[in-house]
Amino acid sequence: MLSAGNVQSCLRKLEALLRVIKYPSDVDYSGLSKGDPSSFLPIVSFTLTTFSPPFAEQLVAAGLELSGKTDLRFTDTLYKVLRDIFHYKPILTKEQFLQWGFSQRKISFICDIINLVLQRHKQLHKPKVRYPTKHNIRKKSHLTLTDADTASKNPFVEDHRRNPFYFAYPAKRDTFSADNEGSAYRSEISPSGASEIPAPDEEESKESFLNASVMKK
Repeated sequence: MLSAGNVQSCLRKLEALLRVIKYPSDVDYSGLSKGDPSSFLPIVSFTLTTFSPPFAEQLVAAGLELSGKTDLRFTDTLYKVLRDIFHYKPILTKEQFLQWGFSQRKISFICDIINLVLQRHKQLHKPKVRYPTKHNIRKKSHLTLTDADTASKNPFVEDHRRNPFYFAYPAKRDTFSADNEGSAYRSEISPSGASEIPAPDEEESKESFLNASVMKK
């Protein structure tokens, strides 16, 4: 026969775990110490269906629904959860769990169930570390060129090799252009109606005439 001291020690452990999961209902410690199954089932139901919503959703997705069932069917599903989800072998059979007695074993059994659910709850709520993508880093590293930056890179002085006359005499360009236009206009129209600038053929005939005069002398 189990001693009362061992039962009280197990009850203290269970009480500490109930504070961790924030069990909201009153606890029948007298019924727990006697092994009353009706005192254990509400604690197990809250632990599996209410304490951790992500874990409860996992059970529903696995087809292990625990809500709205009789004590016998609830116990059947409970043992399936322990076997398939946690790979845990209970120290009591289903028949023993639904009987009176076995108080210390039942209390230890409930403590194991709470610890298993707490571990799974922590795994489901483990924060995920998110690293910045390389694409965002590249975007931040590139600087956008403004219009002033673009203009500062353009040369202010025109290449004088392409237009040496403009580079050497920029101030006289307009005057020269006007003189050229006036002389061209005067050369095209003269009082005699002919161009003042001699044609190339006339220059050659004059040179030939001069050369012939020199040779005769």
